Order: sequence, then C-alpha cells, then structure tokens
Amino acid sequence: MSAIFRTRKLQGLFVLLSLLIGLAVLFRHHRSNDVSEEFPSRILVSIDDSINENNRNAERNTKSQALRKPIYLCGYNIGRIGNRLFQFASLYGIAYLKGMKYVIHTEDVINQIFLTHNDSNLLITDEVEAICNVTIYRRESLCCGFDSRVLNFNPRPGETYRVITYLQSWKYFENAKEQLKKQLVFKPKSIASAENVIAEVLKKFNVTSRRDVVLVAMHIRRGDMTMKNTYGHEVATPEYLYKAVDHFNNFLTVIYVVCSTDLTWIKANMPKIAERVYFNTPNAYPENDLALIASCDHVITTVGTFGWWGAWFSGGLVTYYKWPARDGTVLRKGFSEDFMDFFYPKWVGY
Repeated sequence: MSAIFRTRKLQGLFVLLSLLIGLAVLFRHHRSNDVSEEFPSRILVSIDDSINENNRNAERNTKSQALRKPIYLCGYNIGRIGNRLFQFASLYGIAYLKGMKYVIHTEDVINQIFLTHNDSNLLITDEVEAICNVTIYRRESLCCGFDSRVLNFNPRPGETYRVITYLQSWKYFENAKEQLKKQLVFKPKSIASAENVIAEVLKKFNVTSRRDVVLVAMHIRRGDMTMKNTYGHEVATPEYLYKAVDHFNNFLTVIYVVCSTDLTWIKANMPKIAERVYFNTPNAYPENDLALIASCDHVITTVGTFGWWGAWFSGGLVTYYKWPARDGTVLRKGFSEDFMDFFYPKWVGY
C-alpha cells in the first residue's frame, strides 16, 4: 500500500509541477505582449535602421525650420515724404496680402516722422543691406497707377523680394488701411506743432472752441512743377480753387488754412468767396505741415503726393484737381486712364 501511495503522490506532484510551469509560460508570454504594446510598432533592430531614422528626423526638422523662415519684402527708397509714404504704404499692403515682412532701416525717414513699430508684416532693422542683398525683383509698369502684375507671385519661406518703384496707388494698401493707421502715427513734436498753429488760427478769428469751426486745409503745390518741362506736370488753376472753396462754403463756420511754399501766388489767387483764410508760414520741418493738414477736418488738394497724404490722414471730405498730368507726356502715361487708381473714388475732382 505504501509503495502505491508513494507512486500516486509522485504523479500528483508531477501534474502540479507541469501546471505551474504551464502557467509560468503563459504569464511570461502575456507580459511580453504587454511590453511590446508599450513601444512603437516599428522597432530599430540594426545600425542601418537607426541611421535611416535619424536622417528622416533631420529632414523633417529641416522642412519645419524652412517653413518658419520669414519671407522678406524690400523696396527702393526714392523721393521726399509724399513719395516715401506711398512706397511704405504700398509695400506694407503687399506684405500684408502675401504674408511677408516689409523691411525698412531704423533711420528711414518714415521712422523719423512716425511712431512705426515692428509687427507681423514690418521689420525695422539695421540689417537691411544684408537681408535685401539677394532678392527677386518685380517692377511696376505705372508710377501712379495700379499694376496687378506686381502682385502676381507666390513667395516661399526663405525668399526675399524687392518691388519697385513709386507704387502710387491706394489700391496697393487699401486692404491694410487699418493696420497702416496704427503704424503711421505722427510723433509728438509734429502733433504739438500742428496744435500750436490751430491755436493761432482760433485766436486770430476769435473762436473760443475748436468744436465751433470747420477747418479746411488747402495745400497748394507749385514750386518745381511750374518750371518748363516735358515730363508733364500740371498745376491747379484759380478756377479749380474757386470750385473747391465753393464746395466747402456750404459749412456755416469754415476757416481755410493754407499751406504752400508759394504764398505770394496763393494770396493773389485766393478766391474772394473764402471769407476767413489763415496763411500758414511754411515750417522748416515739412512733416509738421503734413501734421497740420492732417489735423484739419477737410482738405483741398491740388497736385502732388504731399497733399494727397495730408488728405488721407485727415479722413474728411477732399477735393482734387482732376488733371495733374498733361496729355501725351511721360507722366500722363504713368496714370490709369481716368486717374482713379491714384485718387480715391470718394474724393471729388474739379
């Protein structure tokens, strides 16, 4: 009996041991599956795989960095304040449209006059020469009109473009008008100068409150445009001034503030229907005169870009001389057929 009992006991232990071994194998297999699920399905199994994976990661990083590279837009600075304002505004508008950064120098005349600042479409820097050294050029076909072909490009990250030259059309920057208003804020010294002149105007005509009058700025551009030339500039006539003044005489309490470098001519040709006129002595700093025009309620422009921008800053009613260029001349060919790429549609021409 004891021998039989021992045999059965050994058999039982063998079965139990077999079960334990089986359970251990199953548990190990289950753990192996769990661990494999914690790692990516693609496991590096060789040095070659590791090198290839590193190369793929480097390529992805390079592409990512390239996409983050800014696309720069440069211009060609030419002319005085009015011309520079058109270039600045148009290039800013193009940069805004194309998702680029317009680059200007810290010592640019625009920065000297206005409280410009870096934003998503403007970079003010000392490194203009380095940034704009290698560029893709695009040039306008009209100096004073809108050329849609200038905008016919799709910039890629890391590229630098240069668009030239005058870009004198509101159509280039109408899309970014609100952003430009934040950039083109006169510096305090120009605002103070304009306020001082307006105080003198009110004092001269015994006006106690600025709210009691309507100030209409008149910018009379003559100077170099009166010289004999074949380029094609025209100047406003006395007949135009009469129509412009008559246009604003509908206001009951209007004072005309005249800005011109040719006060002798305008004093001799100022329409008699203008009852109250203040002739402003030209400022040594033209930007102060521009701020004065901008501070008035409405503007009478004649020709040129300086008065144009004074009118734009003012934001009021504006009249303009309809024929700024002589037919058949180089200048006339630079405008659109009806001049309306240059003049705002809401402005009134005589």
